[in-house]
Amino acid sequence: MFPVLQHLACNEPLLPNLKTLRLLPTAADFIPFILFFVSPRTTHIDIGLDAFNPPKALFASMIAILSILCPRLQHIGLHQLPRDPMITAAVSEFLLATDQNTLRSLCVDSPLTEEAREVISKLPDLRRLTVVTEKDASLPSLVLPSLTHLVIKGDHDGGSLQMFHGAALKKLKSVSFFVSEQIGDFLGAFGRAALALSAQNTLSEFCLYTAPPHRDLLR
Repeated sequence: MFPVLQHLACNEPLLPNLKTLRLLPTAADFIPFILFFVSPRTTHIDIGLDAFNPPKALFASMIAILSILCPRLQHIGLHQLPRDPMITAAVSEFLLATDQNTLRSLCVDSPLTEEAREVISKLPDLRRLTVVTEKDASLPSLVLPSLTHLVIKGDHDGGSLQMFHGAALKKLKSVSFFVSEQIGDFLGAFGRAALALSAQNTLSEFCLYTAPPHRDLLR
């Protein structure tokens, strides 16, 4: 069936009025066909991979074209991505090429380049953000005046809290951390960062998820 769809969509989008594309999960052999479904009217994209060894080069090339085919993206969700420099570079270039004035929600399950981290930390109309932090990576302060929901996935040593120092998060309502099992004084460090932000006046939900074998949830 897919080769037939490929023939039908050789010059024009297969679904020219499609606004939302949600593929969760996406099999590896379906990746080449994703681009046939999006159009300039597509504003919401959620893609998750379902493979232990996905074709990284193929996925990276597909991601690089999305910003061209979908110039008005408001929501970007890229889930279960492999940790690979090729994916990091492709996703970062994709975000840098996306119209920053239209983006409202960003959930990317991949580390980003330093340039991309700087850009996403200062999007004036972004309301939801999920980021992956790496140990020893330079993390900019979050200046996101419209942000209400924040999810951070990364190391447990408190390095991700760098983003709260000097941050401007006037509307932050919910924050979630995904950390390793040994959290140490993470809660105390976050408390001090939140106090510096005066986040106690806006924050209504705090979630802390730890890795297996114990999965704790604190609210």
